[in-house]
Amino acid sequence: MNFLIFTLIPGVFSFFYMRKMKKTMVEGQVDESKLEGDEFYIVLLLNMLAPLIASTIFYYGWRKQLPQKASTSNKLGFLSFGIWILLYMFVFPTAGV
Repeated sequence: MNFLIFTLIPGVFSFFYMRKMKKTMVEGQVDESKLEGDEFYIVLLLNMLAPLIASTIFYYGWRKQLPQKASTSNKLGFLSFGIWILLYMFVFPTAGV
């Protein structure tokens, strides 16, 4: 059950958000803008919930048409993965989880 909540659901939301952002683009057009405002926080939240799945979906979905956003999402995914590792090493064992 926890696997479903923490990986599948954020992964599905990541996929649909990635598709929504790509639909605003004209086919073949490249947008060099960065993640800003709500976009940044939505991508960060999804990366924090499922770092490997969300960052992979965003990066490979955006890398050709939205390269700056793909790069930022990939970096946020690595940061989120590092935070998860630290949580599992230091916080969760002391909390008895």
